Amino acid sequence: MASVLSHLETRGADDLRHPVRDPGRLDRWYRQLLVILLVLLVGLVSFWKLDRDASSWRDETVSYAVAKRSLGELWLLVQNIDAVHGLYYFLAHLVLGIWDDGVLTLRVLSVLGTLTAVLGVHAIGSRLGDPATGFLSGGAFLCVPQVQFYAQEARSYALVTAAVVWATWFFVRALQDGRRRWWAGYAGLLLLAGWLHVFALLVVLAHAVTLGRTGHLRRLGWRWLGGVAFAGCAVAPLAAVSAGQASAQLDWLGRPSLQDWLGFIVPAAVAATLGIWLRRRDEGSAGAVTLSAIGVPLLIVPAGFLLAVSLVHPWYVDRYVLYCMSGLALLVGQALRHWQLILRADPARRRRRLYATAAVAFALFAALGPWYWQLRSPVSRTDTVESYWGLTVTVPGDTEPVLFQPARRRVWVLARPAVFGQLDDIALLQTPAASGTLYGVEASPDVIRKRMLQHREINVLRDRPGQPLDNTPAEITKREVLRRHYQLCWVIPVNGGESAIFIRRDAAATDPLCAPGRDIYS
Repeated sequence: MASVLSHLETRGADDLRHPVRDPGRLDRWYRQLLVILLVLLVGLVSFWKLDRDASSWRDETVSYAVAKRSLGELWLLVQNIDAVHGLYYFLAHLVLGIWDDGVLTLRVLSVLGTLTAVLGVHAIGSRLGDPATGFLSGGAFLCVPQVQFYAQEARSYALVTAAVVWATWFFVRALQDGRRRWWAGYAGLLLLAGWLHVFALLVVLAHAVTLGRTGHLRRLGWRWLGGVAFAGCAVAPLAAVSAGQASAQLDWLGRPSLQDWLGFIVPAAVAATLGIWLRRRDEGSAGAVTLSAIGVPLLIVPAGFLLAVSLVHPWYVDRYVLYCMSGLALLVGQALRHWQLILRADPARRRRRLYATAAVAFALFAALGPWYWQLRSPVSRTDTVESYWGLTVTVPGDTEPVLFQPARRRVWVLARPAVFGQLDDIALLQTPAASGTLYGVEASPDVIRKRMLQHREINVLRDRPGQPLDNTPAEITKREVLRRHYQLCWVIPVNGGESAIFIRRDAAATDPLCAPGRDIYS
């Protein structure tokens, strides 16, 4: 990549073998070519195995099933749950109205979000460095495994990242220029980012640190505060509703694990080291806005704040602050640009350093290459919805009794209910769309017990053993009835769950599936 940039820069130099009359035009050509290369790279990386071997997982199924609801049903849903994703569901609803190819359509939306974010990183790097720095920063951002993961995910996080990155670009322009239009654009994009996901507004904490580090707080602090206040007031209704739904929506989260802390500390240490090294090399005046002044707080502050809060209120998931990786990319891009200039400035040591650079690049590719491949396989996700197709075998004109453990595993049938045939959903009282919920409303424990005992055989679609058990009255009743009155006779394990066939004990003695000594997994 560095050699390509060197060649392009040589083509753009003033001492060309065939001089041109308009160096400015050639400079524009050089900038446009770098943007085109980035677009091609994003397309190549993001569309590579975008269908993930024709598979999807439960979170993507929620996106698709909810987006297929009517606008009235969407409005009912966000009043009860998942308001934080309401704008994304509305956008997905509009997109599916134009082109509906299932979950793949929503993944394309994420690809476009990733492209927009990469171009935003490029724009910031070019503004605070040069076109080559911007190109390297955009490429570094695209190489982050989490970015590639959510570029192919039918969820909102790539769009959130794009909005935050471009809000940061407007923030940079406002610091350099100070005109109101930049502050207006900054406030508008903060508003959009906040409505796409409330935690996107944590980026203002990073921007506050940048204001303080660059000495602009006294001169521009009130303008910045005005833009933040505008976006905050506009997002406040969503934040209030989402806070009320948090206990139900985030009850599956625990406090940050060791993996979460390492996933934060290691990039933060790299960013801090690069920031110190780059600050020593920066020759700008005091108070200048630099890539290190933008990138280090952007990577560390929002994620660090959310991790700290999660010690009391477990709200941290790395995807909620995916945009922080743009800060690391800006630092890596500038470091690569400096290294390129170092190679060019010292011809005597160039060959040795080129070999070292090639060795490091090869080592990184060897480490990340298998990871990139694994991200595009079905096993990279928690489960595979398509693996449940065919596990409910119904006779034409008859229905198969099924039970979901826990109730939220009903998501496996929401996107494509037709492929499961006619099901008798034993516990269901009200459908997801009619109830304004994600997974439907289940009947009372007494009703569930009565319905279960009416069936000789029940197909239980459930989590794999070892997963935490829900302790709601309905879930306790399901487990109790199965334990006392049914025998587990056949299990079909699939990615992320299993189909377990339970036969009532008074019929199990004569059923071949329950023969003594038979392996239930055979």
